[in-house]
Amino acid sequence: MTQQQPPPPDMERIKQRAAKVQEICKKADAEILILDDLIAQLEEKIRSSPLYRYRLHKAKRLLKIESEKSAGVETR
Repeated sequence: MTQQQPPPPDMERIKQRAAKVQEICKKADAEILILDDLIAQLEEKIRSSPLYRYRLHKAKRLLKIESEKSAGVETR
């Protein structure tokens, strides 16, 4: 009842797979960078929106953040 060991993996095949994985990782990193830039652009547009500024001002007023900041007290 001896079990046979599988043959060792071919070194050339290992190198090919490693190169393929590295290429996939490089592409994923590039896509993440593009998405990060798009998110930053969208956030900039949102922040410049009059509706966003109105809601932010209203929220700060509700939480009395502006008056406390001007008094030198900041809460989190």
